[in-house]
Amino acid sequence: MPSANGSSPPPDITDRITSSSGGPSRTGPPPKPGRTLPPMSEVTTRTSNWLKFGAPTAFVLMWSSGTIAVLYGLQNSSVVTFLLLRATGAAAVSWAVWLVVRDPLPVHRRQWTRLITVALLLQVFYQGFFFLALGSGTPAGVVAVLVGFQPVLTAILARPGYNPTLYAGLALGFVGVVVTSAAGIDLSEVGSVLGVVFSLAALVGITAGTLVQGRTTGVGVWSSLALQSTISAIVYAVIALTTGQLRAQINHQLAAAVGWMVLVVSVGATALLYVMIGRGEATKVTSLFYCVPPVTALLDWAFFGRFLNAWEMTGVVLVSLAVALTQRSKESDESA
Repeated sequence: MPSANGSSPPPDITDRITSSSGGPSRTGPPPKPGRTLPPMSEVTTRTSNWLKFGAPTAFVLMWSSGTIAVLYGLQNSSVVTFLLLRATGAAAVSWAVWLVVRDPLPVHRRQWTRLITVALLLQVFYQGFFFLALGSGTPAGVVAVLVGFQPVLTAILARPGYNPTLYAGLALGFVGVVVTSAAGIDLSEVGSVLGVVFSLAALVGITAGTLVQGRTTGVGVWSSLALQSTISAIVYAVIALTTGQLRAQINHQLAAAVGWMVLVVSVGATALLYVMIGRGEATKVTSLFYCVPPVTALLDWAFFGRFLNAWEMTGVVLVSLAVALTQRSKESDESA
C-alpha cells in the first residue's frame, strides 16, 4: 500500500505491522489523488493538430500585418534605418530566447554556409527590396501580386512531380492574389520602373531563401533566427553608415511599428515559417503566402474601416479554394 508521500514501504516493515496487530495494517489514510498527466501520444496529437491548423492561421495573420507596420514605420524613417532597427531588435529578442532554449547552433561548414545564405536571401535581399518597393511609392497591391508569384516559382524549382491538383491550386491561388490586389491598383500610380524591379528582386530573394532554408538541417529555429538577424543587422548598419541614410524621427508611431515588426513578424512569424518548412514540403508551406493579400485586405478593414468590395471578396474565395486544393494534394501524396 502506498505511503502518504506516494512511495511503498519496505516489505519487512509491512509484514511486522500486520503480524503484530493480527489484522490488516493501518498505514494511514490513502494518498490524495494527484493530477494525471495526459499520455505522450495525446500530447503529440495535440501538437501535430496545432501545427497543421493553428500554426498556418497564426502565420498568415502575423505575416499579413507586416505591410501595415512597414507603411507606418516608413513615414518616420528611411528604409535602411527601419530595416536596421528591425534587424537589431529581432536579433536581441532571438538571442534572449536562445539563451533559454539553447537549441543547436551550426557546427559544420555546410550549415554555416546555408545559414549565411538564408540570412542574405531572406533577411537582407527579400526584406530589403520589399521595403524599398513599398518606400518607392509602388502600390502595395502591385508588390503583393509580384511577390505572390513565389509559390509558383517554388513549385517549379522544387520539382514536386506532376500533380494536377497541386498545380491547379497554385494557378487558382495566383488568380486570387491578382484579383484581390488588382481591386486596389490604379495603373496611373504605379510609379517608376524601380518599384517593379524591387518587387521582382524581393520575389527572387524569398523564393531562393525558402528553398535553401528547407534544406538546412541540424540547426535550431532560434539559433537560426538569432544568427540571421545579427548578420542582417551588420549588413544594414554598413549600408546605413556608408550611404548616409541613417535618419529617423523617433516617436511613438515609429516605436510601435518597429516593435510590431520585431516581435510579431520578424521573430514570431519567421519562427513559425521555419518550423513549418522543417516539418513539411516547401511547396505546400509556401502556398500559405496566397492568403496574405486577402488577409491584409481584411486587416485594412479592421483597422481603417475600408470595407471589402466584390472583387476583393472574390479573391478571398479563390485563395481559400487554392489552399484547400494544395492541402488536398499533400494529403494524397502522403497516402500514396
